[in-house]
Amino acid sequence: MIGCIRKDNEQMPLARLIGDAEQFSVIERVRAIIRQEAAALETLANRVDEHICTIADHILSSTGIVVVCGIGKSRLVGEKISATLASTGTPSITLDPVDALHGDLGRVRPGDIILAISNSGETAELIQLIRSVRRLSVVVAAMTGSATSSLAQAADVVLDIGQMQEACALGLAPTTSMMAMAAMGDALALILQERRGFTRQDFARLHPSGSLGHQLMRVRDVMCPLGSIPVIGPDTPLSLALLSMCCASRKLGVAAIVGEQCKVVGILIGESIGRLVERGATLDLNDPVKQHMQQPHTTISEHASLGQAAQLFRQHEIELVPVHDDQERVIGLISRQNVQKLV
Repeated sequence: MIGCIRKDNEQMPLARLIGDAEQFSVIERVRAIIRQEAAALETLANRVDEHICTIADHILSSTGIVVVCGIGKSRLVGEKISATLASTGTPSITLDPVDALHGDLGRVRPGDIILAISNSGETAELIQLIRSVRRLSVVVAAMTGSATSSLAQAADVVLDIGQMQEACALGLAPTTSMMAMAAMGDALALILQERRGFTRQDFARLHPSGSLGHQLMRVRDVMCPLGSIPVIGPDTPLSLALLSMCCASRKLGVAAIVGEQCKVVGILIGESIGRLVERGATLDLNDPVKQHMQQPHTTISEHASLGQAAQLFRQHEIELVPVHDDQERVIGLISRQNVQKLV
């Protein structure tokens, strides 16, 4: 029995719940949709030609950015493409054609690459935008399902995805075509990434937060460099060492005790000195700091991963580890607390 709800004074049917007997046919329909989209991607792969190389060359030789434009579902796909470009080393923004025609065209600069997305290639606002932007020295690339469309004819270069049969039973909802455009956008972004020589370190720089970025970060990315830590000799009087810690630009409460050849021989921790005073110990401020410093159990390379640093802290049950460069010279300190925040 089909129920109904009232909305705006109209009777609207409620779809029946899926019964056990129908589950098999539903599952088969889902599989058919996925297979149809997979087949569309295979067809798209066979359609790829030298035009994607032309677009890549324009982008790589340009001093501008990639401006991705679209309306409706194409706009949503464009946002994904633009985000993938930006995160893999190709500067990119999205631009709504309607907003562009009402002032946001000022975001476009000479040297930019316009990537206009429309399955039909007849989106009026997008075509009007292309005509307006022609006053600037830009390259217009079109991604469309019709190589003979108005958009394709207005563009400098065309990525033709071909006519796609939508997976929607009505043949109307943009599904297969949008997936094909997203895949073509991924391909463009990734060949640009590879041709730029974009490295794991570059990726980490653009993804400083989240699990992806943290996996790629190195000790040098989170350490406290020596420039922010007092560096003193082992024979420095305790009074001067404590004063230098108080006057440091970053009051971290620590000082690195460095001996010959820039080797760390110890770490002076203000908190440890404070605990001694709280317990009633009498300190001679003329004592050399080597009498109060903590000798480092180990050091770690600036190139080590945060995972390796976390393992080192667990192994030695310490709070601070000196960081050294390729010449074994100390260049900073890394703390357990900073690593735990990220790993």
